Amino acid sequence: MAFLEFMVSKLATIFTLGMFSSGFQTVQKIKKQGTGNIPILPFVTMATSAFVWTNYGLMKGDGTILFVNFIGCVLNCAYILLYYWYTPNKKVVYKTVGGFIGVLFLVHMYSNIYHANQDQAIEFFGLFGNVLAIAMFASPLAQLRVVIETGSTESMSFLLSFMVCVQCLLWWWYGVLIGDIYVMFPNIIGTFLGFIQLAVFGYFKNKQPLNVSKVLQDV
Repeated sequence: MAFLEFMVSKLATIFTLGMFSSGFQTVQKIKKQGTGNIPILPFVTMATSAFVWTNYGLMKGDGTILFVNFIGCVLNCAYILLYYWYTPNKKVVYKTVGGFIGVLFLVHMYSNIYHANQDQAIEFFGLFGNVLAIAMFASPLAQLRVVIETGSTESMSFLLSFMVCVQCLLWWWYGVLIGDIYVMFPNIIGTFLGFIQLAVFGYFKNKQPLNVSKVLQDV
């Protein structure tokens, strides 16, 4: 069982770091074309989620959760800095990052005041981490509407969808092995949503797409 837990944790780490590293593609696009319509929100959300899970791993004494989310937090903070460097609309960055920092400050204050007990603090950060994780996993669903209405999968990345699905499945398995409901639950949801994305991608992959711009105008 210990060997199985070790292997699953390492595989989950590899796939999660791969997901975090996918931001490099967006950064390269920003360097060449500017920020354009690329939003800052996904980077900030992922950095916030990784920061919360880093704290959770630290309080739980789980090196796997701590390590992978610390790296994720650092990478997404780097993406945010690069975004800030290239965007002409720096006020949006100030507002978005400032808003999330404010939320994290309030969360820590609330936890310190009302959850002095270590177990209560772990439970609180686990619940808050679940909310952020489910929000992240559900965010690509907005793209599915466009894919379904246009019949085109151009707005989706199969590789990224596949990696998210597999890493959720691995973290679900890891949560079962260590008996942690806060690790299991959001990744059950993430796995389910990931399979939906892959199914939609597979269904529409070879279909003749409609006029994308026309559909977007009608939405």
